[in-house]
Amino acid sequence: MNEAKLENEQKKDKFTKEVEEFIPSPHVSTDIYEIEATSGDLSLLSKYHYKFKEEYRATYVIRPGNTEELSKLMQKCYEYSLPMTLRAAGTSCYSSSTPTKGGVIIDLRRMNNVHNIDKENMIVKCDAGISWQKLMEALLEYGLAPKCYPTSYRASCVSGFVATSGKVGVGVLKNGLMKDVLRSVVFVKPDGSTETISRDSRGDLSLDDIIGSFGIFGAVAEVELEVTTLKTSLEMVGYSFNTFKMASEFFRMLKNNEASKPLFLSLSDKEFEKYAHWTYPSRGFFVYAVYSDNLSVTSQSVSFAKETASKLDGLSVEEWYLKEKWRDMADTELNVGRWCQNLIFQEYYISDNRVEDFYTFYIEKSGKKYRKAFYMMSGAKGGNRVKLFGLSDIKNSREFFGIKAVFNDITINNYENGDSLYTLGVVNTFYFLRFDPERAEYLRQLKNKIDPGDLVNDYRLVKAKMRTWRVGLLFWIAKRLYRTA
Repeated sequence: MNEAKLENEQKKDKFTKEVEEFIPSPHVSTDIYEIEATSGDLSLLSKYHYKFKEEYRATYVIRPGNTEELSKLMQKCYEYSLPMTLRAAGTSCYSSSTPTKGGVIIDLRRMNNVHNIDKENMIVKCDAGISWQKLMEALLEYGLAPKCYPTSYRASCVSGFVATSGKVGVGVLKNGLMKDVLRSVVFVKPDGSTETISRDSRGDLSLDDIIGSFGIFGAVAEVELEVTTLKTSLEMVGYSFNTFKMASEFFRMLKNNEASKPLFLSLSDKEFEKYAHWTYPSRGFFVYAVYSDNLSVTSQSVSFAKETASKLDGLSVEEWYLKEKWRDMADTELNVGRWCQNLIFQEYYISDNRVEDFYTFYIEKSGKKYRKAFYMMSGAKGGNRVKLFGLSDIKNSREFFGIKAVFNDITINNYENGDSLYTLGVVNTFYFLRFDPERAEYLRQLKNKIDPGDLVNDYRLVKAKMRTWRVGLLFWIAKRLYRTA
């Protein structure tokens, strides 16, 4: 063993022993399979897209159990100048949870306790690594519920919805965005120092800086959230339409009905419903709404939806299908992947007034050459998350890159028309740098101030692994090869 390698092994042993003084050894792992399992996310993009993954694979995956352990761990990493990748359930996409410089993966999922439920003031304080499912079960005993949460609630953790913006999900349209319900966080900076940041804080970081930051400034250890009372009535409506124009108009009218906002609202095409649910409505487009309130309000909401749908030639969908869709909410998007060997997708944030224009451009670009699906969920008034799927055969590389080239064109058009991508992570950061340079520069300056060593969640938002010109060249070639395939 050469001298440099020996020195590295000694440093590794020393670091491990020091960490195991405050974190139990079963939660300090160098096992390559554990590291592999915690290096990706639902998209598996880290496995397929990055030749640098082998070189920059993390050395450790460590699971702190509380804020004190997390603080000590980050302080120790800082002392050793070890890069840190913060993650929880990894239900986001685009390599949001992927190491890019080796070092330590810090998995927050052991930090999963509820610290206090204040029923009178309707506030809950909990660890950021707790799953939404567990938090919902704890609140249920008090007759309370989260104001908003992601559709992936069964597996995803609270910290992820904070880190990835929390702009679209269950409850967002009715009760507000994550930034509206987040009262404070206990935050651990890259050097291990801990700070409580609230709506009134005047320090280097604000809650607005932390929400949607993909962990580039440090770790959210604990959160304080506003919650709501559990409602007495839950009603669902669903109508299918022959045209996207009619479906989007119905979607818009339900969204803008100030008398009663849906708890959840979506618009999908027939292909998405087929791939996600096996059985599906007969018409081309499907709008689904869930109402949660007292009985009189939900009854009025159902009546409004019925009356509105009749004016737009909407066809009511059977109740069993609506209940099945709500039951399977957490698995809906994952189910699409069962129909192909290589699922490709991109997520967009679309303004309310651009929905039809976006869909028209998408159809023009995608054509009929590959299997595809369209799914839109409402955010708060003003925006929506659209997820486009391309179902590809893994053996057909021309098709794979051809579909990605189509999504690239749609992404550029979307930014040029004032909208954006919904999820960034490592993969999509180069788009963000190109089309929102002012915001990127603000985040870069703040990152340099908070994390001058660039140790935490690198290559997200402030610098990119991928170069725009190289991606453009790749997709230019891909489109031409795909046409001849």
